[in-house]
Amino acid sequence: MNSKTVFLMLCIAAATSAGAQVRRPIRIADPSLWVSASAGLFQANNVSDGATASTWDFGQASNVQFRVAAEKAIQNQSSIGLAATYTHAPFTYHGSAGGASCMRCAAHLDLVSLGASFHVGGGLGLHQVLEASAGVAQYRNLRRDSDGADLAPTGGNIDPYFAFGYGFGYGFNPTMQLSVVQDIGIVLHERTGLNSDQSNTLRQRPIRVNFRYGLGSRSRRR
Repeated sequence: MNSKTVFLMLCIAAATSAGAQVRRPIRIADPSLWVSASAGLFQANNVSDGATASTWDFGQASNVQFRVAAEKAIQNQSSIGLAATYTHAPFTYHGSAGGASCMRCAAHLDLVSLGASFHVGGGLGLHQVLEASAGVAQYRNLRRDSDGADLAPTGGNIDPYFAFGYGFGYGFNPTMQLSVVQDIGIVLHERTGLNSDQSNTLRQRPIRVNFRYGLGSRSRRR
Protein backbone atom coordinates (compact mmCIF):
# COMPACT_ATOMS: atom_id res chain seq x y z
CA MET A 1 0.00 0.00 0.00
CA ASN A 2 1.60 3.25 -1.14
CA SER A 3 1.49 6.62 0.62
CA LYS A 4 -1.16 8.05 -1.72
CA THR A 5 -3.60 5.25 -0.88
CA VAL A 6 -3.01 5.66 2.85
CA PHE A 7 -3.56 9.43 2.59
CA LEU A 8 -6.82 8.93 0.66
CA MET A 9 -8.13 6.45 3.23
CA LEU A 10 -7.32 8.84 6.08
CA CYS A 11 -9.21 11.66 4.33
CA ILE A 12 -12.28 9.47 3.86
CA ALA A 13 -12.22 8.36 7.50
CA ALA A 14 -11.93 11.95 8.72
CA ALA A 15 -14.83 13.08 6.55
CA THR A 16 -17.00 10.19 7.76
CA SER A 17 -16.22 10.97 11.41
CA ALA A 18 -17.02 14.68 10.97
CA GLY A 19 -20.30 13.89 9.23
CA ALA A 20 -21.34 11.55 12.02
CA GLN A 21 -20.86 14.33 14.56
CA VAL A 22 -23.29 16.67 12.76
CA ARG A 23 -26.74 16.17 14.27
CA ARG A 24 -29.44 16.18 11.66
CA PRO A 25 -32.85 17.62 12.57
CA ILE A 26 -35.48 14.98 13.28
CA ARG A 27 -38.96 15.54 11.92
CA ILE A 28 -41.76 14.70 14.35
CA ALA A 29 -45.36 14.46 13.15
CA ASP A 30 -47.69 16.30 15.56
CA PRO A 31 -51.49 16.31 15.14
CA SER A 32 -52.80 19.22 13.08
CA LEU A 33 -56.27 19.08 14.65
CA TRP A 34 -57.41 18.31 18.19
CA VAL A 35 -60.92 17.21 19.16
CA SER A 36 -61.96 16.93 22.79
CA ALA A 37 -64.93 15.88 24.89
CA SER A 38 -65.52 16.70 28.55
CA ALA A 39 -67.96 15.88 31.31
CA GLY A 40 -67.98 17.78 34.55
CA LEU A 41 -69.94 19.20 37.46
CA PHE A 42 -71.67 22.54 36.88
CA GLN A 43 -72.24 24.89 39.82
CA ALA A 44 -73.62 28.44 39.64
CA ASN A 45 -75.23 31.19 41.70
CA ASN A 46 -78.37 33.12 40.74
CA VAL A 47 -79.14 35.68 38.07
CA SER A 48 -82.01 38.18 37.79
CA ASP A 49 -83.85 39.16 34.62
CA GLY A 50 -85.35 42.64 34.62
CA ALA A 51 -87.46 42.12 31.50
CA THR A 52 -89.51 39.38 33.19
CA ALA A 53 -89.05 40.57 36.80
CA SER A 54 -87.75 37.14 37.75
CA THR A 55 -84.73 35.55 39.42
CA TRP A 56 -83.26 32.17 38.53
CA ASP A 57 -81.58 30.58 41.54
CA PHE A 58 -79.34 27.57 40.88
CA GLY A 59 -78.77 26.98 44.59
CA GLN A 60 -76.06 24.58 45.77
CA ALA A 61 -76.75 21.73 43.35
CA SER A 62 -74.06 20.20 41.14
CA ASN A 63 -75.21 19.18 37.66
CA VAL A 64 -73.56 17.46 34.73
CA GLN A 65 -72.15 19.74 32.04
CA PHE A 66 -70.90 18.46 28.68
CA ARG A 67 -68.27 20.22 26.58
CA VAL A 68 -66.88 19.52 23.11
CA ALA A 69 -64.17 21.37 21.22
CA ALA A 70 -62.33 21.26 17.89
CA GLU A 71 -59.06 23.16 17.69
CA LYS A 72 -56.33 23.70 15.11
CA ALA A 73 -52.78 23.20 16.35
CA ILE A 74 -50.54 26.28 16.16
CA GLN A 75 -47.18 25.75 17.86
CA ASN A 76 -45.58 25.05 21.24
CA GLN A 77 -48.45 22.75 22.31
CA SER A 78 -51.08 25.46 21.72
CA SER A 79 -54.25 25.43 19.62
CA ILE A 80 -57.27 27.60 18.77
CA GLY A 81 -60.78 26.66 17.68
CA LEU A 82 -64.40 26.42 18.81
CA ALA A 83 -65.92 25.04 22.01
CA ALA A 84 -69.54 24.30 22.93
CA THR A 85 -71.17 23.37 26.25
CA TYR A 86 -74.55 22.01 27.33
CA THR A 87 -76.16 21.83 30.77
CA HIS A 88 -79.69 20.79 31.75
CA ALA A 89 -79.95 22.37 35.19
CA PRO A 90 -82.60 22.54 37.91
CA PHE A 91 -83.27 25.93 39.47
CA THR A 92 -85.82 27.83 41.53
CA TYR A 93 -87.82 30.40 39.59
CA HIS A 94 -88.86 33.50 41.55
CA GLY A 95 -91.34 35.68 39.67
CA SER A 96 -94.89 36.94 39.85
CA ALA A 97 -98.32 35.35 39.79
CA GLY A 98 -100.05 34.80 36.46
CA GLY A 99 -98.86 34.46 32.88
CA ALA A 100 -95.68 32.56 32.06
CA SER A 101 -94.40 32.99 35.60
CA CYS A 102 -94.80 31.85 39.21
CA MET A 103 -94.17 33.31 42.63
CA ARG A 104 -91.74 30.52 43.52
CA CYS A 105 -91.50 27.18 41.78
CA ALA A 106 -89.05 24.41 40.91
CA ALA A 107 -88.01 24.42 37.26
CA HIS A 108 -85.38 23.30 34.76
CA LEU A 109 -83.62 25.08 31.91
CA ASP A 110 -81.01 24.37 29.26
CA LEU A 111 -77.86 26.48 29.29
CA VAL A 112 -75.85 26.17 26.08
CA SER A 113 -72.81 28.09 24.88
CA LEU A 114 -70.66 28.45 21.78
CA GLY A 115 -67.42 30.39 21.57
CA ALA A 116 -63.82 30.68 20.46
CA SER A 117 -61.38 28.60 22.48
CA PHE A 118 -57.64 28.67 23.18
CA HIS A 119 -55.65 25.77 24.67
CA VAL A 120 -52.07 25.57 25.94
CA GLY A 121 -50.47 22.38 27.24
CA GLY A 122 -49.56 18.97 25.97
CA GLY A 123 -46.77 16.53 25.32
CA LEU A 124 -45.98 13.13 26.76
CA GLY A 125 -46.38 12.53 30.47
CA LEU A 126 -47.65 14.97 33.09
CA HIS A 127 -48.17 18.59 32.02
CA GLN A 128 -50.10 21.74 32.94
CA VAL A 129 -53.19 22.84 31.01
CA LEU A 130 -54.42 26.41 30.42
CA GLU A 131 -57.64 27.12 28.55
CA ALA A 132 -59.72 30.19 27.73
CA SER A 133 -62.93 30.73 25.80
CA ALA A 134 -65.32 33.56 24.99
CA GLY A 135 -68.59 33.66 23.09
CA VAL A 136 -72.34 33.58 23.68
CA ALA A 137 -74.48 31.60 26.13
CA GLN A 138 -78.20 30.99 25.81
CA TYR A 139 -80.76 30.26 28.52
CA ARG A 140 -83.51 28.25 26.85
CA ASN A 141 -86.44 25.93 27.54
CA LEU A 142 -87.29 27.34 30.99
CA ARG A 143 -90.05 25.01 32.21
CA ARG A 144 -91.89 24.51 35.48
CA ASP A 145 -91.39 21.03 36.92
CA SER A 146 -94.95 20.52 38.19
CA ASP A 147 -96.73 20.76 34.82
CA GLY A 148 -94.05 21.45 32.19
CA ALA A 149 -95.40 24.95 31.51
CA ASP A 150 -93.06 27.41 29.80
CA LEU A 151 -91.65 30.19 31.96
CA ALA A 152 -90.63 33.65 30.80
CA PRO A 153 -88.62 34.47 28.82
CA THR A 154 -90.30 31.83 26.65
CA GLY A 155 -88.02 32.64 23.71
CA GLY A 156 -84.86 32.25 25.77
CA ASN A 157 -82.12 34.79 26.30
CA ILE A 158 -78.62 35.19 24.82
CA ASP A 159 -75.72 36.74 26.76
CA PRO A 160 -71.93 37.02 26.32
CA TYR A 161 -69.72 34.73 28.40
CA PHE A 162 -66.03 34.40 29.31
CA ALA A 163 -64.29 31.39 30.87
CA PHE A 164 -60.78 30.47 32.02
CA GLY A 165 -59.53 27.04 33.03
CA TYR A 166 -56.46 25.57 34.70
CA GLY A 167 -55.55 21.98 35.41
CA PHE A 168 -53.23 19.08 34.81
CA GLY A 169 -53.08 16.56 32.01
CA TYR A 170 -51.26 13.40 31.02
CA GLY A 171 -50.17 12.53 27.50
CA PHE A 172 -50.29 8.78 26.81
CA ASN A 173 -48.88 9.18 23.30
CA PRO A 174 -48.56 12.03 20.75
CA THR A 175 -52.30 11.87 19.90
CA MET A 176 -54.06 11.00 23.17
CA GLN A 177 -54.36 13.12 26.34
CA LEU A 178 -56.47 13.09 29.50
CA SER A 179 -56.80 16.10 31.82
CA VAL A 180 -58.71 17.48 34.80
CA VAL A 181 -59.57 21.19 34.46
CA GLN A 182 -61.19 23.67 36.85
CA ASP A 183 -63.08 26.40 34.97
CA ILE A 184 -64.17 29.79 36.24
CA GLY A 185 -66.68 31.52 34.00
CA ILE A 186 -69.12 34.42 33.96
CA VAL A 187 -72.23 35.05 31.88
CA LEU A 188 -73.15 38.75 31.69
CA HIS A 189 -76.90 39.40 31.66
CA GLU A 190 -78.41 42.82 30.91
CA ARG A 191 -79.05 45.14 33.86
CA THR A 192 -82.21 46.77 32.49
CA GLY A 193 -84.93 46.80 35.14
CA LEU A 194 -82.68 45.61 37.99
CA ASN A 195 -81.77 47.35 41.22
CA SER A 196 -78.40 47.33 42.97
CA ASP A 197 -79.34 44.32 45.12
CA GLN A 198 -79.97 42.08 42.12
CA SER A 199 -77.21 40.26 40.27
CA ASN A 200 -76.95 40.24 36.49
CA THR A 201 -73.85 38.03 36.47
CA LEU A 202 -74.00 34.24 36.48
CA ARG A 203 -70.81 32.81 37.97
CA GLN A 204 -70.08 29.20 37.13
CA ARG A 205 -67.31 26.95 38.45
CA PRO A 206 -67.41 23.61 36.64
CA ILE A 207 -64.67 21.04 37.20
CA ARG A 208 -64.37 18.53 34.38
CA VAL A 209 -62.51 15.52 33.04
CA ASN A 210 -61.37 16.12 29.47
CA PHE A 211 -60.34 13.59 26.80
CA ARG A 212 -58.34 15.01 23.89
CA TYR A 213 -57.49 13.23 20.62
CA GLY A 214 -55.26 14.43 17.79
CA LEU A 215 -55.98 14.02 14.08
CA GLY A 216 -53.90 14.62 10.97
CA SER A 217 -50.22 15.50 11.06
CA ARG A 218 -48.10 18.60 11.24
CA SER A 219 -44.33 18.16 11.00
CA ARG A 220 -41.95 20.05 13.26
CA ARG A 221 -38.20 19.89 13.80
CA ARG A 222 -36.63 18.77 17.04
